[in-house]
Amino acid sequence: MSGDPPLIVLPGHSSALLEVTRTVLATPGLPEVALIGGLAVTMRVSAVGAGHRATVDIDLVTVESEPEAVEVLADAHDAERQPLVIDEIKVDLIATSALTDDDLDGLEDKHRLFVAGHRWAFEGAEPSRMTVLGADPVTVEVATPAGLVATKSHAIGYPTSRRRATKAASDLLDLFRLVDLYNREGELSDELRGAPGGIGRIIADVARDEVLANPAAAANKMASASPTPIDVDDVVTIIESFVDELRS
Repeated sequence: MSGDPPLIVLPGHSSALLEVTRTVLATPGLPEVALIGGLAVTMRVSAVGAGHRATVDIDLVTVESEPEAVEVLADAHDAERQPLVIDEIKVDLIATSALTDDDLDGLEDKHRLFVAGHRWAFEGAEPSRMTVLGADPVTVEVATPAGLVATKSHAIGYPTSRRRATKAASDLLDLFRLVDLYNREGELSDELRGAPGGIGRIIADVARDEVLANPAAAANKMASASPTPIDVDDVVTIIESFVDELRS
């Protein structure tokens, strides 16, 4: 239909995630949710015709509610709440609430980026339709590229020890692909400079510390997760420009 969001065709390896997303969204009583994480990045990368890495779980931001979204899903699908696994796919949910400047006052960078970044990703999410070849489309709210950069920057800059050990490469690759594809004219950095809580500066610091401080190591990590080659000179050029723009 002409009023539908554009249809994004995902790689075939996303088929199981597509179906579990369909199942999650059809759950009665589910509070409003938006897609973030690797599947959302795959959607944004696929939307411009580029290939991307496989991912194995579903990440959602939602609202604080009673009952909580995780309770609704666990009860409806006869699953444990932590970890929440539906049809063999892990589903992570992060609850957010509306924020004021007073809520963010005094928060250190780690917590400011998490709280403001995830809420901003939720509030800015846009309806999208995703499919794989041969499947019916699923309509879902998906974080914008800028919202995804905000949430990914927190994962990169302030990971748990387990995440650093298992997802550092894919998180860096996600950040790089989003910046490379969506900041060609500075659009992404411009949007992030206007993000709440001054998180653009924090994101610049994360990119500097985790990529530019040792670009060869960062590029090697990305290459281990990427289906296509990663050139360290490209990484430096793209991320340096991004950081400079965020600080301008």
